[in-house]
Amino acid sequence: MLNLCAIRRLQSALRSFEEQLKDETGLSFNDALLLCAVEKGVAEPSALAKELNLSPSRLTRVIDSLEERELVQRTLSITDRRSLVISLTEAGEELVHAYKCCELRLPEELEFTQEESWRHI
Repeated sequence: MLNLCAIRRLQSALRSFEEQLKDETGLSFNDALLLCAVEKGVAEPSALAKELNLSPSRLTRVIDSLEERELVQRTLSITDRRSLVISLTEAGEELVHAYKCCELRLPEELEFTQEESWRHI
């Protein structure tokens, strides 16, 4: 079990990574995760909430923010007109492609050797 000091360093490293992500892409961590999930085909809000481990209200705020920036859109499901699906707009697709191509450097505290990676699985 990691001691509390190690957990604190990880938390600090994650915060640093999130700041770098925001500076490089203009996206919050949740924004980026949602765009990635939608690009991979997760489209229904309930599935997105589960995939991203977000409450429905938090997910709604993230979607609202991305919709205001015209990166995603809500549309009625073709198979069930009572349901909504989330899809990327053209601008959203361009942004996903742009940040997939940029290299974000993980803080040292978050980098693992291959051997360490196997221990954490």
